[in-house]
Amino acid sequence: MKIKTVHVTTLLAIGTMLSAASWPNKPMSTAQAAPFGDRYWVLTSTTIHPALDVDMDGEPDTDLTILREPCERDDVSKYRSDGVILTDHGSERCDEEEEHEEETGTWSYDASTKTVTMDHYHSDKPVIATVSSASSTKIVLTSRHESAHGTHTITAVMTPRN
Repeated sequence: MKIKTVHVTTLLAIGTMLSAASWPNKPMSTAQAAPFGDRYWVLTSTTIHPALDVDMDGEPDTDLTILREPCERDDVSKYRSDGVILTDHGSERCDEEEEHEEETGTWSYDASTKTVTMDHYHSDKPVIATVSSASSTKIVLTSRHESAHGTHTITAVMTPRN
């Protein structure tokens, strides 16, 4: 199965940790969007601790980037101040019909709780994460995942596109 955006990888990794969450589907103010700077961000790493066998090969995994298709590794996403996620699929396309750039979802940020919610159009549930740190050079998101083996922490690191 081809995955259309980098953010789907995060959604798949987080999987069942997301409960049916309700959140306001409204554009954010520029002040709320400040950590993301209305610029393109690359998902550079995604890890899970303690390790969990996510690729079903019998070995526990900590690096969740193994779930990403090679064609997704040059994808970047812009979290616009109007609450829209815009994805640039880079030079390596996952399929011939994939648009170079497309609107892929909506997002919101609650500055008081440092919680970001990403609702991708092709997903059933939003991705909800805490912004652990944010600067002009790196954003670190963390979330929890409950599995049959216990509670896991997922950490995603995004850096700006050069």
